[in-house]
Amino acid sequence: MIAFTLNNFLIYFIVAWGANIALNFLYIMKRYIPEFKNLDYPLDFNLSYKGNRLMGDSINIIGLLFCLFISVGLYFLVKSSILAFIPLIVYLGGALGSFIKRRFGKKSGEFMPLVDHGDYIVLLGLVFVLCGYISIWFALMAILITYVLHPVACFIAFKLKLRENPY
Repeated sequence: MIAFTLNNFLIYFIVAWGANIALNFLYIMKRYIPEFKNLDYPLDFNLSYKGNRLMGDSINIIGLLFCLFISVGLYFLVKSSILAFIPLIVYLGGALGSFIKRRFGKKSGEFMPLVDHGDYIVLLGLVFVLCGYISIWFALMAILITYVLHPVACFIAFKLKLRENPY
C-alpha cells in the first residue's frame, strides 16, 4: 500500500489531475484546430440506447490513445506500473461518468452534480482502494480536494475562454 505521505499524495494527485487536464486540452485543440477534429471519432461509435447516445462526444478514440500513450510513457519514465495505470483509469472514469449522464437523459455540455468534476477521481480512488494501493482516507482526501478545486479550475478556464461553460 502506498503510504499516505504528502509526497505520495501529491504524486498521485498530480498524475490524476494532469491526465484530466491533458484530456481537456484535446477538447480545446478540437475547437481551435479544424484538422484535428477530423481525426476525432467517438468511442461509442455513435451508438444509441433508448434515444440517447451511450457516451458523449468528448469520450473519443483520440483521448483513449492519448491516455494509453501517457500511461506507457509514465511506466518507462518512473518504472511504476501503479502510476502508469492512473491516466487510463482517469479516462475510463470520464467515460463511465458520460455513460451515467446519458442514462439520466443529459446531453453533451449539460451539468450533472457529483458526476461532473469528479467522475475520474472517484473511479481512480475506488480502483486503487480495492486493489490495496491506497487507503480509503487517501482516496477520500483526493476526492474532496477535487470536488473543491475542479469547479474553480473550470470557472477560470471559462473566463479564459477555454471552456464553453463555467462548469
